[in-house]
Amino acid sequence: MDKDLFVLLLIIAIRGGAPFLILRWQFAGGLLCILADASDSILQDAFGAEPLAGHYHLVDKSFDIYYLAFECFVALWRWTDPLARVAAATLFALRAVGVVVFELTDFRATFLFAPNVFENFYLFIAGMRSVDPKFRIKSWPWLVAVVVAVGAPKLLQEYVMHYREAATWHFVKENILLWR
Repeated sequence: MDKDLFVLLLIIAIRGGAPFLILRWQFAGGLLCILADASDSILQDAFGAEPLAGHYHLVDKSFDIYYLAFECFVALWRWTDPLARVAAATLFALRAVGVVVFELTDFRATFLFAPNVFENFYLFIAGMRSVDPKFRIKSWPWLVAVVVAVGAPKLLQEYVMHYREAATWHFVKENILLWR
């Protein structure tokens, strides 16, 4: 089998299958989806293959929205906290619209206006609920504080990855893992 086809099938299996873990394990499944998200770059580098060449961003963002939709489904149908549910739906919609606008315009700064704060928010709530199933956001001011706290690092990441176009995986690989 051609290595590009093999890597493509592996990426599809990992990125397509990982979100189903969210339905069983809200927090751990979400973390595993982040690892699955990183797997495409890692697999392409490890095998010296580029099955997504020229289409990487479209495929990556499509798979991102796919797994984030699983998280949004869990937030809307399994969380009983109304403030967390409203915030999750709003943050997911903001990101989904941002991805569509980016794909239509190729305007990278879109991600500064529609950062993926939803993912960090979801992981915070799912993580807290895994420790205390009765966890609730107590008020609108507390919700705003949580969104700002989980959103700030994501905004910085969006700036570095999408606006400055720094290749995060290559930086980690070469400067932290020393894999050349």
